Amino acid sequence: MKKLILTFGLLSLCLTQGAFACDEMCKKEAAEKKLGTEFPKYLTWKYCDGISGEFMTSTMKSLQSYTEAHLDTTRKRGMRNTKNFLEQRKDWLTECDNYIAATGKGRVFKDDKTTNGIFDAIDGVTSELDSLMKGVTYANQGTLAAPGSADDTHIAQTKFNTLFTLVDNHKNMLLLKGHMITSR
Repeated sequence: MKKLILTFGLLSLCLTQGAFACDEMCKKEAAEKKLGTEFPKYLTWKYCDGISGEFMTSTMKSLQSYTEAHLDTTRKRGMRNTKNFLEQRKDWLTECDNYIAATGKGRVFKDDKTTNGIFDAIDGVTSELDSLMKGVTYANQGTLAAPGSADDTHIAQTKFNTLFTLVDNHKNMLLLKGHMITSR
């Protein structure tokens, strides 16, 4: 009889604790109420993990391929497409970052320093691509470089490399902590 009462007591304690736990939906509703806004239905922690995972894997692979083979000031369309591609990805990441922060899960790239660094690096790349599309040229040791030369894209390449390094460092840290990074 004592075992039955003890089992019933433990079972009711476990069920009551589960009833007071606040899951993602509960946190989403609380954030919506607090902020006076409604998040889109598709925004979930899992979706946002997928967006950040896709950014760290296939987006970075695509950008590295672009910089190695096609980063050239004579290819304005490619620069515009890459700039738009990065801006779109940043919009997605920002939307997820706002959602994750509002629901108390942290930041899209786990902490403030990493998330802000990656966002700033994206802004640096898009700003440089925009400048190159507008015709900015850089001096080559006191003389103007020929339009379309490698010197004109050196700054852009440096900014891309900064982005690649930040994302790679974050990805490596996640892997060291045992987190799996996958693209959708």
